[in-house]
Parts: sequence; C-alpha cells; structure tokens
Amino acid sequence: MLNLFLRGCDLAYRWLHGLTDPAAQVGEIIRMEVRRHRSPAVTLADGTRVRRGDRTGIIHFNNERIVSFHGDGSETPFAGLKARRAFVASLRELARQVVETDRYAGVKAFTAQTIFHQGTQHVGFEILPLGSPTWSRIVAAYERALVACYHPLGRRRARRLRVRKARAIWISRNALLRRYGSESSVPSDTSS
Repeated sequence: MLNLFLRGCDLAYRWLHGLTDPAAQVGEIIRMEVRRHRSPAVTLADGTRVRRGDRTGIIHFNNERIVSFHGDGSETPFAGLKARRAFVASLRELARQVVETDRYAGVKAFTAQTIFHQGTQHVGFEILPLGSPTWSRIVAAYERALVACYHPLGRRRARRLRVRKARAIWISRNALLRRYGSESSVPSDTSS
C-alpha cells in the first residue's frame, strides 16, 4: 500500500513539473525541467553566477529506467556502472539539445537535488549544500523512500544507504558544453 502511495506521489510530482511531456526526456535516464532559480545566488567554480530569477535546468532522474538496470536484483553490482554510462550519454544528449533547440535558451546552469551525489564531480558536477539542513534531510528521506519503492531489493536497499542529507549538484552551461558538446558547440567566451 505504501509503495502504491509513493508511486502515486512520484507520478503527481512528474506531472506537476512537466516531466511526463516527452520533450522532458533527455537521453536514457534524465528528465529535464526548466525554471527560474528560486534560491539565493550560487557562484560556480568557473565563475558562472546563478541569481534568483535566472533560468536553470533542473535534472530529474527517470526512476523506472534506472531500476531496470538492476534486473531482478541479481545484477546489482553492474547497475551502478550502467547508470553512470547512461548518465554520461544523457549529458551528451543534453549538450546537443542546448545547442540545437530553443528550450534551453538563457539557461545558465543545470542542477539536481540528490542523495546520489558521490562521484558526480568525476562527470563534471560541483557538489554544494542544499539550502537548510531540514530541507536536505526531507529530500534525502523522500529519495530513500523512492529507492525502497522502486528498487528490486526494496527496503533492504534503502536501509543500506548511509547518506542522510541530500546535496545539490551543479554544472554550468559552459562547463556542460566544454565537457559533453561537440567541438563546434564549445563556447569561446567562458565568462557568465
């Protein structure tokens, strides 16, 4: 019953944020939302400053697709590697869309709130605190509940997660294009 409730909440969240629209699906495992930044200003390592009101790309993960990498649970040791490869491929697709479509016009940076932030710096992201400690714990609890709901090992997998606080991961538009775009898409001016 709880799983049904959580899946319903997840579906409602996706619908409210426009993530059920096919245009939101980018690559294999991410869904994108574009909205105005509502939190205090953030300055990224490359100097990009994201101020309140600036357009940002919000990365959401396709839970069902990620879970499919686990099979029946017996493939778990390889699921992380499959997910990482799919994430990188999705970032390449995002970089292509940033250059070729109007959807991301004016977007300064891309971000996600997640408990799965470890290792994201290896694929170009910066890890930053997520607002208040209370909000960080709420996001973490919700994501652990989603793991318990979707993962083949259910609550056993969720209990093994040691992360109690979510973090924000960020990558600037310029950093995304430099790392994942084609040579012709790399911006010549890195100032933002």
